[in-house]
Formats: sequence, C-alpha cells, structure tokens
Amino acid sequence: MHDIPPGLSGEDTNPTSLLLQLQDTNRALIQQLTERTAELQGVQTALTDCELTKAQSQQTEQERSQMLTRERELNELKSNFVTLASHEFRTPMGTILSSASLIGRYNGVDDGAKRERHVQQIKSAVNSLTGLLNDFLSLSQMEQETLYGKPYPLDISTFCDELIEDMHAVIKPGQRVIYQHLDGPPVVAIDGQMLKNILINLLINASKYSAEEKEIELTTAVRDDTLVIKVKDEGIGIPDTDKDNLFISFFRARNAIHIQGTGLGLYIVKRYVDLLGGTITFSSQMNTGTIFTIELPLAAISMPLPV
Repeated sequence: MHDIPPGLSGEDTNPTSLLLQLQDTNRALIQQLTERTAELQGVQTALTDCELTKAQSQQTEQERSQMLTRERELNELKSNFVTLASHEFRTPMGTILSSASLIGRYNGVDDGAKRERHVQQIKSAVNSLTGLLNDFLSLSQMEQETLYGKPYPLDISTFCDELIEDMHAVIKPGQRVIYQHLDGPPVVAIDGQMLKNILINLLINASKYSAEEKEIELTTAVRDDTLVIKVKDEGIGIPDTDKDNLFISFFRARNAIHIQGTGLGLYIVKRYVDLLGGTITFSSQMNTGTIFTIELPLAAISMPLPV
C-alpha cells in the first residue's frame, strides 16, 4: 500500500511543493485503486469458480440421483417381470397341456366337436402366449431405446381391415369390430408396425374388458396432417381413482384384477404414441365403456415405399 505524503498535513505552504505532493498522492491513489480493482476481480473470479464448481457438483449429484432412481425402476421392472411371467405363462401353458392330453381321448367318430373345442383352446392359449411375448419384447426394446419411427405410405383403410381380420382369432365369441374411415385421404405416411402394435393392444383390451356379443368401434380420420384414431368399447369402464395411473407399467385397475392380463398393454401403447410424437386421451364411464383417442402427426406422403 502507498502512503499519503506527509506534506499534505498542512506544514508545507509552498504552492509548487503542494502541487507536486498532490500529484504524487493522486498517483498513489490511482495505483491503490488499480490494485484494489484487481483484487476485487480476483475475488469475483474465485467466487464465480466456486459457484460453477458447486453447480457442477449439484448437477453431478442430480445425475447420480437420477441414475440411482432409474436403476431402482429397472430392478423393480425386472422383479415384476419375473413375477408376472411365472404367473401369466403358467395359465396358458397349463391349458395347452390339458387340452393336448384330452384330445388323445376323443378319437371316436362322434368326438369331432370335442376335439375341435380343445383345438380352439390350444389356439387361444398360444395366442395369449404370443401376445405376452410380444408385449415383453416391445417393452425390452423401449427400455433399451432401440425403437424409432420409420414412416412409409400405407392405405389406412386397407391396413385396418386386414388387422381386424386377423383379430377375429383373439377376440371373444360374438364380438364384432366395426371399422370406418371418416374423413381425409386414406393413404398416409406413418410407421405401420408401430401403428399396428398400438391398434392391436387397444383392440385386445377392448375385447378383454367387454362381454361376449358386444361391439367394438374403430374409426380413423385424417385432419390437418394428423391421423386421428378412436377405439370405443362397451366394457366395464375405468374407475375414476385409477385413471391417473392407467399408463403406468404393470398397473391393473381395481375392477380388472380378476381378468387375465399383464398391465403392460396401455403402457406400451403410450410409449409407441410418444415415439411417434402423438398424444393419447380417453374418457370412460363405469359399466358403460371407454373411448381412447389417439392423434399422430403424419410424415410427408412423398416418402418412398420401404425396400
């Protein structure tokens, strides 16, 4: 630190001497100011570095916490999978074994109807197993983030008609899926496999939670480069207390516990819809039915067909 010259105390009255002393004092003050400014900048830099280090530490801690949360979720998912698989696979496998053993007993001329009944039970059990495996495969791919949309042109009317034809083997006896394309051009550009998985899960759910002889309505429309899909059933409906949890993996509504299922169907539908950049909403009334509405953005129709 620079000291102020002692002559400024008033002892020296020579104007020239006082002027020189004032100039020296001014230079000393400027130097002190420069040094203090540099020190302050140094303190500010150190403070900024500390704040940055603290922020990075907090971010690292947040990332670590997120990773731990994600790990716990995956471990819970694996645990739920093992429990679910051991239960859900046992039922259709038992049906297959039982029907296969009984078919061998019905070898008479008049036993054709009985054999056919058990053949249908085997087919139904195989379809159930196939559905379970597809759900778990889709879930695994989604959790590993290996899925992404590959849009290509398809005729939505033909696509839905063919899908409904395939659904006849898995819906309940007497149920009918009624389809109608309401509005817009029928040819759209979208990932057909993802769309198929969405519709299959929604239609299977509509069948599963509706009684025999009930109708299931499927409608499509193209509006403002958006594909709008509605699936309506006349089933048991969704309790109000369960609606917020409907798209959580392995979640089962309280009025659906007695119905066979994994609790993955709507979770998978929601993930596919998210991957396609769309939205899904629903309305439901107990013992009246449920309507799911999906809106999916469409790609440019000029895209080439897949090779």
